[in-house]
Amino acid sequence: MNHPGETLRYIRKSKKMTLAKLAHGEVSVAFLSRFERGDCDISFTHLLSLLKKLNVTIDEFLYVNNNYEISDFQKFFNDLKKYVMEDNLHMLRVLQERMNDLYIMKEKNYYLHFSAIASLYIQRISKKKQDPKVIKILNDYLTDIEVWGYYELVIYNNSLFAFPVNQMIELSRMAFEKSMDYHPLGRGESMKQNILLNSAAVLLENDRLSEANTFLILLGESLNQEKDSYMKIKWTFLKGIYNIKFGRIERGKKMALKAIQIFTDLESTSQASTHSKYLQEVLDSTILK
Repeated sequence: MNHPGETLRYIRKSKKMTLAKLAHGEVSVAFLSRFERGDCDISFTHLLSLLKKLNVTIDEFLYVNNNYEISDFQKFFNDLKKYVMEDNLHMLRVLQERMNDLYIMKEKNYYLHFSAIASLYIQRISKKKQDPKVIKILNDYLTDIEVWGYYELVIYNNSLFAFPVNQMIELSRMAFEKSMDYHPLGRGESMKQNILLNSAAVLLENDRLSEANTFLILLGESLNQEKDSYMKIKWTFLKGIYNIKFGRIERGKKMALKAIQIFTDLESTSQASTHSKYLQEVLDSTILK
């Protein structure tokens, strides 16, 4: 865990706020400078006031200060991923109920968000229509936040499939306009790439080709050839799907098969199988048209 002053300085600089501007009306510049260097402590009241000026909640600050490790946060998404991959509706319901109970007991909004996300996946796997009330919980939170941090990006990336397409497009744009990536390892940037990828996939499924291509272009421009090699494979596959749906069937098929072959060579059997199945579904539906 970092000294809280070091974390505050990191966030302040990421948001391009000067020491003087943040200190104004709260503490002296000299005192704030000492706190940011870790040379002194600060009262909780003053810290809350400074965080408010930075548009950062205390929960998010503690999350950053603890090197982006929150046990409840990590455990929830680890469990969620496991149960979704297993299509385990029983355990998803148990997870959703547990998060809802924690929200009632502790009144922490992130438990409400976790409960909502689990509920969305339950409805998705059950092939039921998404509950507008559940979607509204997440939409209201995301649209009210002035600056998105890593937490908001994770929440949205795990729920974007549930939003109506036009609403999803608006939120995906918001993710870039209102987000600040202040994680030293660039996890926020990786999450934004996932949002672009998943947004493009949803748009392709809904035959919104022009908008899907816009997201694919943005994703392509953000990729580093060496660092983002795995994301590049997925991008290549979706570009292939886009070309197939656009009418350039042979060109698109070639791109998609290239991506599948790379998954196979990397021994990512499940990825290769899932993408092969999806490619065939797209080809079949295109031929039927």
